[in-house]
Amino acid sequence: MGERMQAEQNPGETVDIDFDHTDQEFMQQPYELFQTMVEKCPVARSSRFDGFWVLSRYEDVVAAARDPRTFSSAGGVTIPNFGSPVPMVPIEADPPLHSVFRKILQREFTRPRMAAFEEAIANLADELIDGFVAEGTADLATELCSPLPSIVIAQLLGFPREGWGMFREYSERMLETAKSGDLESNIEAALEFCTYLAEALDDRRRSPQDDMLTRVTQAEIDGRPITEDEALGLTLLTVVAGHETTVGGISSLLLYVARDSGLQQRLRADPALIPKAVEEALRMEAPIQGIARTLTEDVCMRGREMKEGDKVWLLFAAGNRDPRQFDTPEVFDVDRTGNRHLGFGDGIHRCVGAPLAQLEMRVVLEKILGRLPDYCVADESAVQFNGGQNRMVASLPVTWKTT
Repeated sequence: MGERMQAEQNPGETVDIDFDHTDQEFMQQPYELFQTMVEKCPVARSSRFDGFWVLSRYEDVVAAARDPRTFSSAGGVTIPNFGSPVPMVPIEADPPLHSVFRKILQREFTRPRMAAFEEAIANLADELIDGFVAEGTADLATELCSPLPSIVIAQLLGFPREGWGMFREYSERMLETAKSGDLESNIEAALEFCTYLAEALDDRRRSPQDDMLTRVTQAEIDGRPITEDEALGLTLLTVVAGHETTVGGISSLLLYVARDSGLQQRLRADPALIPKAVEEALRMEAPIQGIARTLTEDVCMRGREMKEGDKVWLLFAAGNRDPRQFDTPEVFDVDRTGNRHLGFGDGIHRCVGAPLAQLEMRVVLEKILGRLPDYCVADESAVQFNGGQNRMVASLPVTWKTT
């Protein structure tokens, strides 16, 4: 672990931690630090990205997430700044405006509407698996987990399927340039992506279709037409959140199941356990590791004096491993009850696309269990994570029996 992530022992049972979620070594193995933070440094401080506070205990993260008046989202929810030229609504809006934008998305991501996509998702999963099933080996991260959510969200919005790669390329460029501090490249990537989305929205204004892009352009905000910037911010959020987080959810789920042959046998014998495996993967490896808030007033939490205007990072991933909330939190347990994890966040900004993510995760695992007999990790040393604000398995080489 790099110097920045080292904990310095203080008198008593507390430690000070200079937190850095972009540290490469931390991205691969964050769990020990999460445990230390939850137990001995529940309110940490980071000197990175102009400084911010970090909440790690489940009850503190939930309390902050449910207090949008004090912990505001309007100042941005990413650390470092994602580079978007417009606010990504509704996640970067506070009440009462937040609820108006959220209703637009809620109509698109209802469970009945998502259920209508199940057959298309299953067919797409089959198509992607067809490309490697006969080989007996594949990198599931790049050959399945990455492309599937991108194609699904592109189709849901109304983009042609061939455009999915552009979504992935632009969002990755924005995330990577933000983490590296390359402001010029970050702005360039954001403008290119937003220009692409804005042109698609302009096309729907001229030629409406039966798709989500059109419905966004026709939405009303408190009785007035949605502005171009608001439509762009809402679309950008849908694209980025709709595939980045789902890539993380699917890849982590497939990794944990690949590592446990006994669990695979149980899931094949009792498919009713698959949704519980989905929720446990979301707890173990929260696709959204954390999210930022800005204090609207001074706050004292666990002896730490935080000032109005300070940035605060709600560390969902650590809260999901808080033993005060979860028994044996380090264990992947499909029999876990009361799994109120923070994999989709909490409060008014809880992920509106959760029904789609859960559906994609379930369908993909069902296909993998049915088509890749006894699949397992080919080389644990080759398993790599990408991290930061989001978390996903970047490399997942597996093997299975072929007939």
